Amino acid sequence: MLAGTVIAPAVEMPNLSGDWQLNRDQSDDPEKVMKEARSSGGSGGGFSGGGTGRGGHGHGGGGMGRGGGGRGDSGDSPNGAPSGGFASLQTLQIRHAEPTLSITDAAGRERILYTDGRRTEEERSHGGTTAVTASWKDGHLEVVAKPENGGKIVETYAVSADRSQLIVTTKVDGSRGGSFTIRRVYDAVKPGSPRPTPPARRTPAPLPDDEGLDQSV
Repeated sequence: MLAGTVIAPAVEMPNLSGDWQLNRDQSDDPEKVMKEARSSGGSGGGFSGGGTGRGGHGHGGGGMGRGGGGRGDSGDSPNGAPSGGFASLQTLQIRHAEPTLSITDAAGRERILYTDGRRTEEERSHGGTTAVTASWKDGHLEVVAKPENGGKIVETYAVSADRSQLIVTTKVDGSRGGSFTIRRVYDAVKPGSPRPTPPARRTPAPLPDDEGLDQSV
């Protein structure tokens, strides 16, 4: 009876662990993307910050917080270094042990996700909560955030076959009709290179939400 039965081998999902440095040349300029969204009639603008995650889970590390990461000239300081929310996304520290994923940004803000699809709730800076789920899809991790009132934010995390780069794509579908996508490319920090070290104190990071689609950068 088992002669015609084919058992598919278990598919091993990629491990996203590592220290990652933003490649500004290969990443989108978030200011430019959001400006184009506004000019095309969308509601694009900056992302607002989040608040304190429920159940002891911080949120937003690695997500698009107030403006996002990338080349953004208007978000840079006079010496060319990113400033504000842009700076917090210059590095990511990811610790991945299925099904738990911890993402810490350059400001030391940590976000905990569960890749088995379980739903968690994160508090928003403007009040209310956002339902967050993370699951594997086509070999990459898809994180879906749905605020109580507002649009939807979908982030995907994918690592290259040689583990030299991490690609983070954030798609925002605004409740007011505006939508845009921002792609960030990170290079792996090689062994022996100075590792990005976040501050000792870790605080919850901002979560992208639809209320932030304004000029709050």
